[in-house]
Amino acid sequence: MGLFDVSPTTTAAGRIRELVRRIAVDVFDATEVEIPIPGFTVFTDRKLDDPLAGLRAALLLRNVGEAQLYEYARTARAAGRSWDEVAKALDLSTDGLGSAGETAFDWLVVGRVPEPAPEEVRSFRTPSAYWRCGACDQLITDDGPFESHPDDQEGGHSRGCARHLQDIAAWCERTGRTD
Repeated sequence: MGLFDVSPTTTAAGRIRELVRRIAVDVFDATEVEIPIPGFTVFTDRKLDDPLAGLRAALLLRNVGEAQLYEYARTARAAGRSWDEVAKALDLSTDGLGSAGETAFDWLVVGRVPEPAPEEVRSFRTPSAYWRCGACDQLITDDGPFESHPDDQEGGHSRGCARHLQDIAAWCERTGRTD
């Protein structure tokens, strides 16, 4: 492959992302909008006006994909393939308690999603989501809805961010606190 060649897997992933966007528009009534890319005058990025429509579309795709995993595993078994071969096709390894085939069966038939391999587990850090705030345009570290106060859930908003100040005001009203 050359410097600018893209792998078939990367190409397929791009097509899947495009399919999710199309489903969001066609099924969940979203509209695509063009957003300027900072630093470029000609290039734009396409976004959905309603990200929840994209979430619904991605969930639909995931659910259909999971059903297809099960169906193709059953078809492979009917064609004489072993559960170990199914596991190999899924890049599954043993969980230490049984064979890779048992792990595949547990996942696809029983519904127990395999644990990540130990070297893939991120330890000593809280998982966070990162996104750019639509109100203050700052990069936000989102630690999830596990704490009560908005400052303990999200960090990085600008001092006068209207969205974050609104979240804090709603929290104060809900809890009766003023801090």
